[in-house]
Amino acid sequence: MSISTPSRALRISSNISCPVRAMRRGNPSTRHGSGGTDIHMTFGGRTAVLALDTCAGATSAAIGRHGEVVARFFLPDARAAAERLAPLVKGLMAEAGVAPVELAAVAVTRGPGTFTGVRIGLGFARGLALAAGCPVLGMTTLELLAAGAAKDVAAADARGRGVLAVIDARRGEVYVQRIAADGSPGEPAAVTPETAAADLVARPALAVGAGARLLRPLLDAHGLADLVRDDLPHGHGQPDAADLIGLAERHLAAGQAGGTPPVPLYLRAPDALPPAPSGIETP
Repeated sequence: MSISTPSRALRISSNISCPVRAMRRGNPSTRHGSGGTDIHMTFGGRTAVLALDTCAGATSAAIGRHGEVVARFFLPDARAAAERLAPLVKGLMAEAGVAPVELAAVAVTRGPGTFTGVRIGLGFARGLALAAGCPVLGMTTLELLAAGAAKDVAAADARGRGVLAVIDARRGEVYVQRIAADGSPGEPAAVTPETAAADLVARPALAVGAGARLLRPLLDAHGLADLVRDDLPHGHGQPDAADLIGLAERHLAAGQAGGTPPVPLYLRAPDALPPAPSGIETP
């Protein structure tokens, strides 16, 4: 995870209000991997984390405190992210009762995914963090997939072989990243499904994410189709920003703030170079 702390803060209004569709409160009993991490000791009373993902086919955001997700939204269609992200996040913060100055960090996926989606999410996160005067925490979309699937993977794989997170990269490729059972990430890569399947034959692990379906026929030829769990995480195989909350809090609690800003992770050149996103405001 790459982390940056803005050098200055802009004044922003904490009086925010916007209705958010497809938003639901987090279950107070639901924890997302942090075990109730106490982060206010590190960031002087700031206890909230805002998480964003716009990289791979969906738009999601969540706000959490001490490992508990208090508000979130998930939109399966990411095409309107550029126009809707700012009002959606404003409404999310109003729903959670969190002002920008209360944010201990903004966590965001930095790719891989769609070229435009990666740029939108990172740009928005940097602007909001600069305004709020808090760090930006960047992690890969594949790490987010693995984090969301972790509980189900632990139950399904008693041998603790870890996971291979998989995203359909189109053009005959998949984005993959191995995450060990202890959570340590390997290097992400863009490879053919055949290469990814061969790696799983040599080093079995559960393949998670909707893109893992592309590996099923290849693994079935080796009697290993049961390694494919394209329904994980959350029954749809898509990353969900709510799963960033616990990961971000653990990094904050470890004092891992400062350093270089998170940079986009594309893994390959875009099919076409779109114009820079415009008209995206931060709360």
